Amino acid sequence: MQRTLDCDVVVVGGGPAGAAAAARLAQKGRSVLVLEGERFPRFHIGESLLPLGDKVFGQLGCRDRLAKAGFVQKFGARLVSPCGTHTVLFDFASQSNIDPPWTFQVHRAEFDAILLEHAKASGAKVVFGRARDYHCSADGVSIDFTDEAGRSETVRCKAVIDASGRTGLVARREGVRIVDQELRKAAVYAHFRKVPAEPGQRAGDTVLVSLPKLGWMWFIPLKNGITSVGAVLDLTDYQSRTKGGAAAIFAESVAAVPAAARLLAAAERVGEFSVESGFSYRARTYSGDRWLLAGDAGSFLDPVFSTGVLMALRGGIEAADAAVAAFVQPRGNRAAVLRRFDARLHRRYYFVRRFVTGFYDPHTRDIFFAPRPLFGMTRAVTKVLAGGFDPSLIDRLRLELFFLVGRLQRRYDLVPRRCGARAALAMERP
Repeated sequence: MQRTLDCDVVVVGGGPAGAAAAARLAQKGRSVLVLEGERFPRFHIGESLLPLGDKVFGQLGCRDRLAKAGFVQKFGARLVSPCGTHTVLFDFASQSNIDPPWTFQVHRAEFDAILLEHAKASGAKVVFGRARDYHCSADGVSIDFTDEAGRSETVRCKAVIDASGRTGLVARREGVRIVDQELRKAAVYAHFRKVPAEPGQRAGDTVLVSLPKLGWMWFIPLKNGITSVGAVLDLTDYQSRTKGGAAAIFAESVAAVPAAARLLAAAERVGEFSVESGFSYRARTYSGDRWLLAGDAGSFLDPVFSTGVLMALRGGIEAADAAVAAFVQPRGNRAAVLRRFDARLHRRYYFVRRFVTGFYDPHTRDIFFAPRPLFGMTRAVTKVLAGGFDPSLIDRLRLELFFLVGRLQRRYDLVPRRCGARAALAMERP
């Protein structure tokens, strides 16, 4: 390097992806600076984790910190039909190779703060300031930011990891973000008290209630008696209702399904409603000239299977490893390192996307509501819902069978129709 460097890598954003990348780099002995635009703790949605994230926490060395936080334990997820008479449990304990067979439901303000503090304890430096721009050259990257006092500063490094979430500092400027036109959704959500839960161990399970027009609602139990509740609708359906505002849209969604109405009959809302829309996108490429994308800065699919945090954590670790191999201490062919990084993130995105789009297909959703132990299909699907994004060959064959049954459901009534137009008409009959 011809100029003095401030650090090896700058990570823009201190959420799960950024904290994971920073901790990984620091643990490898690399100097890393995290630029975070907000003081922690701060609210964020995405509160349900997946059991196979425990392996990542082990890699990062933060299991003990999370265990001491007192988060609610989640042992599975329940799918509930709109009328509430049909429930399917995906139980993580049914998978003998998921260890532990549970995970956490977290307040993201606290969870994210724990991860960022762990990155600092690992040796990362954290500066609170908003990144404005960056400039790549043959000998490094200069990143311009504004600190908390409003002063303009510049930091220099060998590579930058964009973990800035939906802001996507690098992704947007490089023009690599692609909106997923098939997954155009909107979510309206808030926190509530006095939402009833299942007794015993199942009290912390996520509950997904199916809505008309292939929407759905989440119920995520959090500590201190709080439950996160949200309704996810098709974007055009959401936009047709906006005159009444977020509260009216939420109330209309609840009123349309007896199962949700019963759960919220005595509930008390805590705080205001929030709205998210246009949250499904990917990157054309996840790396370039001295930059890499991690977490939501690169892609986000849909909240339905709670994959966002685990994908962000894994992407952050992988971005850190690729940054070292390609830019900090180059080993072999730089282009080959970045190609492998790109391919891994693309492969994971499309693997999970198939399950997300399947859930929004009425015929495949019918199969989710009628799991079959035949040939181990249910076990394979449960493993994916636990965060198993890299299945074995035998599980891949079982998953192919699962989607084949979904395609056959289009023509034949292989399982009861619970999720499509025909099911909606049946609900309306007296």
